[in-house]
Amino acid sequence: MQEEILSRVEALFASLSQPVFLLNRQGHCLVPRQPDTFMLPASLQENVTVSKSGYHFHTLPGLETLTLATRESPASKDILQLCARLVESYRQQAGITQDLDNALRRLALGELSPRELDILAQDYQILPDLPRAALLVHFERPLPRMPADALAEFIPLAEADLLIPLDSHSLLLARAMAGEEPEDLMEYAMALQDTLENELGQTAVIGIGQTSQHLGQLPLSHQQAEEAIRIGSLFNHRQRIHTHSLLVLERFLMDCAPDQAQQYLTLLFNPHTEKLFTEEMLETIHVFLMKDLNLTDAARELYIHRNTLVYRLDKVQKGCGLDLRHFQDAMLFKLLNDLRKRDLAHPPHTT
Repeated sequence: MQEEILSRVEALFASLSQPVFLLNRQGHCLVPRQPDTFMLPASLQENVTVSKSGYHFHTLPGLETLTLATRESPASKDILQLCARLVESYRQQAGITQDLDNALRRLALGELSPRELDILAQDYQILPDLPRAALLVHFERPLPRMPADALAEFIPLAEADLLIPLDSHSLLLARAMAGEEPEDLMEYAMALQDTLENELGQTAVIGIGQTSQHLGQLPLSHQQAEEAIRIGSLFNHRQRIHTHSLLVLERFLMDCAPDQAQQYLTLLFNPHTEKLFTEEMLETIHVFLMKDLNLTDAARELYIHRNTLVYRLDKVQKGCGLDLRHFQDAMLFKLLNDLRKRDLAHPPHTT
């Protein structure tokens, strides 16, 4: 519970002639602030007063499990009911944005229990069985501090979308997929990037997870979006949108054992080819592969003459035996070069 609300509750309880205690889910005393711990009844239910060991207990509704307690007396049930209403009014006056943001953040991180998940869906009218895909947006510069509802003014959202600020550099957008196709996410991500750049002046990298069928599966889609950014940025740092489902080859390469990969890497990248594969040559090959082995398109992208590109490819063929104009040789080069990128970013441990 927010510190401001705790202070107001503490002042309220101090004015009562009969002591009332505010407890967390473990029975620790939050108000008054003291080390006392209560043994809570096992039969606690929201908005139901339960008796145990000479005390009445009353659990408040909401995501954060809080319980009021006071000694049994003729008026104790009424006192707890009134205190519950007043505490709830304090929470409403403070606004639900911060509590909701925190709950959604815990949802994205997989920290909500099944019961809390049900309460979240019920209290905020979130459809739990609506398919959603996680779009993780990572900003190059920190975002200004603002609640989700203020941030939503700059981001195109559908009614069932969930916008979840995670930290100063990232936010998660749970995109409702009812009636949407997976390929639609790429178009939406591109539009989102343009909006963020034009409206907030922010440059961002976006990772897209696979569609989750239930709200409780959203953390997995979030993890996939994180992995998409991490792996996609490693193998293609020029690209700013990475989709987990399209990174099958890259994920496979990440799983290759480093010692086995090294045996193959030395076949292409060794002291004899060190002078051949300069940064300029590697950039040339990268563009040629990205342009689907099209000489004209690649030369135009590189701002060089087509004959210059042919000369460089001939030089590669003479230097290592691979003719990159042929699909099989081009694919072999790509695999080994991607393994090289992985090992440069994560050098094998040596003993």
